[in-house]
Amino acid sequence: MLVARIEALIYRILRFAEAGHRLLLACSALSFVGTLTAAWPVTAVVVPATLMAAGRWRAITGVAALGSAIGATVLMVVFHHLGWTQLYERFPELATDPSWAQVVDWGTRYGTAALFLIAASPLPQTPALMFFGALRPDYAGVFVAMLAGKLLKYGVFAWVSSHFPERVGRSLGALLRRGRKQGTGDSDV
Repeated sequence: MLVARIEALIYRILRFAEAGHRLLLACSALSFVGTLTAAWPVTAVVVPATLMAAGRWRAITGVAALGSAIGATVLMVVFHHLGWTQLYERFPELATDPSWAQVVDWGTRYGTAALFLIAASPLPQTPALMFFGALRPDYAGVFVAMLAGKLLKYGVFAWVSSHFPERVGRSLGALLRRGRKQGTGDSDV
């Protein structure tokens, strides 16, 4: 119920912003707050905004990725200032959890390339930012990795949203027809 209310609020904000020609500013702000608080996924901003203004999908992708990357960097700064001691005080299970040790090792080995992959994937980014904030305060590297990963991820979502249903529907229809033809040919044997 709360998720539906949040999505409805986001939609109303985007509609209001579009009417006042402030859609890109609203996308950037909503992406920043959504990343900082983890209250909603940024795709809940990107997809409706792109459906409202399909011709501006590239700009929507850019400002949403920028807002999200800034939010992630701010979140990492907060985790950095918490430090390991306060982090373990607030989350004592981390000290003994073997998966946390694996995450620490993985982050140490692969650095910001791992963060880029996390940003581009549907994986939650907050644990990774927690780790990077406590271990390596490379703010510029984290910002660039998050921005690049988010540009890639939100770009795909925005492109699909802007070309739906025309291109996406045609592509899926062709794929389904090809599958039926192959299925029919196999049953004749």
